[in-house]
Amino acid sequence: MADFTMTTREVADRLRTSDSTLRRLRREGVLKPGTHFRAQGTGTVKPVLLWDAAAVDAALAQRSRRALR
Repeated sequence: MADFTMTTREVADRLRTSDSTLRRLRREGVLKPGTHFRAQGTGTVKPVLLWDAAAVDAALAQRSRRALR
């Protein structure tokens, strides 16, 4: 079960990456809504995102393994 408890800044700090990297990976479709993050609240233009740090970490690790091949 997904654990969406961390803000963008918290996940970036924990995984030693940047907010802009997380935004880019969202835009590229690497990080997916409902799996890696979800929007908090409804009807806002720029909602606060809550992240599942373990799922994001796993996706980044998988991406790194592919890059090494």
